[in-house]
Amino acid sequence: MDCVGRAERRRRFRAGNGLANFPRGSCGRKRCRAALATAVHDALAKNGLVAEAGGVTVAPAMKTTSDKGKISGLTLIELLVVLAVIAVLAAMLLPALTGGGPSKMGKCMNNLKQIDLGFLWFAGDNHGRFPMQIPVTNGGTMEFVYSEHTFPHFQKLKSYRLEPRFFVCPFEIYRQAAVSYEALNDLNISYFLNADASMNSPSSSILAGDRFLQASGQPVQPGLFVLTTNLNVSWTPDFHVRGGVLAFADGHAEFSRGDKLNALI
Repeated sequence: MDCVGRAERRRRFRAGNGLANFPRGSCGRKRCRAALATAVHDALAKNGLVAEAGGVTVAPAMKTTSDKGKISGLTLIELLVVLAVIAVLAAMLLPALTGGGPSKMGKCMNNLKQIDLGFLWFAGDNHGRFPMQIPVTNGGTMEFVYSEHTFPHFQKLKSYRLEPRFFVCPFEIYRQAAVSYEALNDLNISYFLNADASMNSPSSSILAGDRFLQASGQPVQPGLFVLTTNLNVSWTPDFHVRGGVLAFADGHAEFSRGDKLNALI
């Protein structure tokens, strides 16, 4: 056993804690206190601590990032997806917070926001283009634009875990939700899609909406509908009262009255 005297142990202890130079018996009381304060401050600083009037605080090391390490900003599509998610969550939580269940109109608007979000996710994965604008050979549905079918475009949302129940308006009495994407057909969809939707002006570009449209007093038939300036477009009175719901390429949905529909389109 290594036997060390009491005085030697004290000297080693002081040296191990940065106090080896602390003046001893030959100094006055004030001088000792000043030296002790200096030694303690130096010892704390070596361990990343700073002594202040209120006690001892940790002084974290300053971290800087180089240009290569900076986090890049969100792209437009990513930002729109985030905003759309927030809008969908708000639409789902608001009825619960107010103590009442969502109305049919609220459910319809939520359906279109969900559809909007799904197509925005698709566009985010495909350079800002929707499936209606991409050939089938490249994973899109462009060729189906000129057919009488709408369901192939909606089938592209399967990868984004959007349930087929969102494709049917709660006011619908003739159509019901598909049990799966494999069983999905036009009779399981209540909404139209705009084949010319664009990300260039997303806040004013209609992406989807209620199918209850009429042009010059005649209901719009299933299939491709080409809108020209000489047509007076409005909503049929069969479902929503005095209007319908539209979803835009920026992720928002809104109720539109019939007298304002032409201005939006």
